[in-house]
Amino acid sequence: MKEVIPLEKSAITIKDENREKYAAFEERVEEIDLFDKEMRDCVETHTAGVDVAELIEIKEKILETSSSLALTKKNEKFAELDKENKLDLMEMQQLDTRILSVLGPFFEDSIYGAQNMCYAFIEDKALRGKQVGLVDNLQYEFDLSFTQDTLKVKDLENLTLPIWSKSGILSREEKVKKLDVSDFYIKNIKSEKNSLEAVLEDKDEENRFNISSDEKAFLIMHRNYEITQDKELAAALNRDLVSAFIAKLKGFFTQFVGSKKLINITLDGKNAIEENRIFDCLKLVASIYGRLVTECLEKGYTEGEITIKIEEPGGTRTEKYLEKSEIARELSTIGKEGEELAMLLGVK
Repeated sequence: MKEVIPLEKSAITIKDENREKYAAFEERVEEIDLFDKEMRDCVETHTAGVDVAELIEIKEKILETSSSLALTKKNEKFAELDKENKLDLMEMQQLDTRILSVLGPFFEDSIYGAQNMCYAFIEDKALRGKQVGLVDNLQYEFDLSFTQDTLKVKDLENLTLPIWSKSGILSREEKVKKLDVSDFYIKNIKSEKNSLEAVLEDKDEENRFNISSDEKAFLIMHRNYEITQDKELAAALNRDLVSAFIAKLKGFFTQFVGSKKLINITLDGKNAIEENRIFDCLKLVASIYGRLVTECLEKGYTEGEITIKIEEPGGTRTEKYLEKSEIARELSTIGKEGEELAMLLGVK
């Protein structure tokens, strides 16, 4: 986090210098235009009433040369500005990439109290994903890469789902058929807190199932027909197997994610990097954790010591201890911004 504030300051400096350069460019162009105009006015004044062909020719040449040189000089200034703008843009893009890279691990495990949504979808015939976190007016987004390019139902669970099917040569009566969907592709997953949505589709896209669930129940659609509302189909449904499959879909975003890359941060709906508001984001996060730090200090066993309880994915619980003064000292190395963060965290 310490590295981010100097990076943002560098970006602000580049933008300020760019504005100054553009203002200087506009001023110089105005000077050239004014000089050209005054030159033309002067020539016109001195040649008013002249009707000698040779003098008129000289006058036209002077006016033509003045206009041509003025245009050339303006184009030179524009080319110079354009070159500097491209260099500035390249430097800005490098800074933006660096800021996102530094903040990636900071946001990766989510901010306390954030609402997280995870998506998986097929794009360019490969499985892609994203994770979106939202807390107060701050939103951050990760690109997700998975450990495999496609995902089938059988990668998680062997599953059959009941549907109505017509059988018989003459009567063509409808009967309940248990369709094995284990070889179906999982085309889409959306996971948010306790709710989940998924789309299963066969290779020929002939059969499509939509599964949605919350903490209380699940719903299954076959094409536009709801299986779970049909008494006979619902009775033929292996609910334990479906529940197990849904549980594994929810775990997909922890078990199958190969890598995460932070790609965007917005504050109040605007790009926080472009608006130079990354420090405002850090202040917001610091204020959230500040309330927890205050609670830890009040309930802690040792004065000035913060106890952090950590639960590992396997269920193992550990504790980490941090001195209030240690955090304040670390943040003070950043400067006045660090002191402001220390105040919001409640460690100063």
